[in-house]
Amino acid sequence: MREALQRLNEAGHVAYVVGGSVRDFFLKRESKDHDIATSADPDELCRIFPDAITVGKAFGVLKIPIQTTADSPPELLEVATFRQDLEYEDHRHPKAVRFSGAVEDASRRDFTVNALYYDPKTSRVLDPVNGLDDLSDRILRAIGNPRARFKEDALRLLRAVRFASTLEFTIEPKTAEAIKTKAHLINHVSSERIREELTSMWCGPHPALALELLSKFGLLRLVLPEVEALHGVSQSPLHHPEGDVWNHTVKVMKCLSLQNPRRPSPLAWAALLHDIGKPAAASRSGGKNFTAHEVDGVKMAIAIGDRLKMSAHEIAAVSAIISDHVKFREVFQMREATLQRFIHQPHFEEMLALHKADATASDGNLAFFEFCSSRLAEKKTVFSGAKLIDGNDLIQLGLKPGKEFAEILRAVEDLALEKKLHTKDEALEYVVKHFVK
Repeated sequence: MREALQRLNEAGHVAYVVGGSVRDFFLKRESKDHDIATSADPDELCRIFPDAITVGKAFGVLKIPIQTTADSPPELLEVATFRQDLEYEDHRHPKAVRFSGAVEDASRRDFTVNALYYDPKTSRVLDPVNGLDDLSDRILRAIGNPRARFKEDALRLLRAVRFASTLEFTIEPKTAEAIKTKAHLINHVSSERIREELTSMWCGPHPALALELLSKFGLLRLVLPEVEALHGVSQSPLHHPEGDVWNHTVKVMKCLSLQNPRRPSPLAWAALLHDIGKPAAASRSGGKNFTAHEVDGVKMAIAIGDRLKMSAHEIAAVSAIISDHVKFREVFQMREATLQRFIHQPHFEEMLALHKADATASDGNLAFFEFCSSRLAEKKTVFSGAKLIDGNDLIQLGLKPGKEFAEILRAVEDLALEKKLHTKDEALEYVVKHFVK
């Protein structure tokens, strides 16, 4: 970034660091992305940075490849010409822009705390919209007319919630009212962008706060109606003293964020969706129980994943975690082989993390978590020796390939996991005795 600023200055242009990285500097937060705003027009930027990616050139935005280390791929630094956005046509993108100065550039941005310009030449901050005052007061305020800002770009509705929850800022009253009024515009935002914003919230430091704000502003019923439907679904006070399924889900999100600050996105999404099948299960049983709610939950999670255009890998991971999250209360009664398979399955560590948050958020019983944690360390050594024979060995015994093969191999594996068979010879002897006619 310093090299890019220097090249712009040497060419006689004004160049500022702008946006989130300046905000985060004052908040003493680490910032990965740095953006530059400059007086240089797009053609001049192309001359100064001949390797620039020019996809956004018409709007005055270029991506500059920056090589940070010799071994890593180049990072992309966004450099943009000071500009004003003209009329918006789809509640997301302006039809065109007019190149301007820094003050006009600030007026088109979303929130005051994101419109701070740092001048590295003088070490001073340009603050055209009083963002420093809001930063000091920890207030998130839309620039200018809040309704106009959200009407221009509806993604700002979700960004407001993300910033407020991540930074623990209070949303200024007029801005908050505008979010409620314009919430319906979120339907104009692509599924991919909605998913990205939501994932950032769930993986952020305060996902429970984000969830509550989304519901409060009427956004949750539009982007995730299945989660909004958890309000008022009552649970047994004996097992769930925290209250209904909604309160439980909020508490799980909070517990998970405290226990796993750097949780992967499939785990975060599974925590949010792990009980979304309960309304359907309760309806099916006349409100008596939630039997098979995980089955309903998996179907709904797959539908949500498809709707938000998640990758097939992420949908499979989220579904697997939800599918087995109720099995932890069965572990004391599991056959040893069943327990070993349960512990050995993919995503088990994420399942265990969700179970801990789930238990902490309800009756506080961590006995199943502690038992599984103690067995997890044994997983690799026990399971790696369980496959004593394979299909080729069965063929050499004179057996014909077929459905019976899976049954035989499963039986041998079960006995190996239970330490009743220890060697290949013992396994073959067992097969001869029980399956070879």
